Amino acid sequence: MECNLRDIQKKQYQIFCEFDRICKKHNIRYYMAQGTLLGAVRHKGYIPWDDDIDVIIPFDELSRLMEVFDSEKQLDFRINNHTTEKHYPLTWTKIRADRTLSRPVQYRDIPVHWGICIDLFPIYPVSDNKFVRKLEIFFFKLARKMLIAEMTKYEENHNIVTRLFEKIPYCIRHLAVDVSQGIFALHRARDTQYVYLTCKGGRVMEKAVIEGEAAMLPFEAGEYPAPSDYHRYLTEMFGDYMTPPPPEEQRGHDMRLGEIEWAIYDDFNSDKGEII
Repeated sequence: MECNLRDIQKKQYQIFCEFDRICKKHNIRYYMAQGTLLGAVRHKGYIPWDDDIDVIIPFDELSRLMEVFDSEKQLDFRINNHTTEKHYPLTWTKIRADRTLSRPVQYRDIPVHWGICIDLFPIYPVSDNKFVRKLEIFFFKLARKMLIAEMTKYEENHNIVTRLFEKIPYCIRHLAVDVSQGIFALHRARDTQYVYLTCKGGRVMEKAVIEGEAAMLPFEAGEYPAPSDYHRYLTEMFGDYMTPPPPEEQRGHDMRLGEIEWAIYDDFNSDKGEII
């Protein structure tokens, strides 16, 4: 069926609630992030024009989630990243709903599951040494370019280096991402001061800003974990985050990705007034 923005938000929130239920059952840590966190602080729910849900999750915890998700899920959702789909073009993970559609028209020929989703951005530990940290992140960004080449071949005006990335076999692209994640994982046993977030193009942040005792903030029909110092987190990400953008910028991802096809094909009831 055709769906409006509120239908999309309700379906995403349904995915989020199932994700939260599984995380609570298995003591998996995660935190609301980006527009979702901003919405929780400023609106106690979705930013009215937002069309996604973002969370950040320590990479070790994401691995645990992937181990239990299929056996624990109670609804027709699936967890996707480059390890589950050959043509998956991103370095973060998504949980998608079957029998739904959320597909940028520009990339409609990429053969991946395009269901309505929530985004799970890994939190990676990184070296406290600035030079080493830059090397770690450089290699990760190189691997990211290899993955995203699955999308750039449908875009125009890219240089020859980008076009060369598109020729790299999938197995090499995936290996590069796995190796870069393995480099980050070397810090698991160390109490490093910094972490690397893959959202908003990539951001280094002090671990204490995020991974102290989680704050619980209202979002739609419940309360969910937020970074321990969510004020500092939002300030570093957005600056004056309590001031809404001008009306012409109050739009969802279609402003960046071009037209997006949205649809819900299951028995989801869009007439219900409550979040489900």
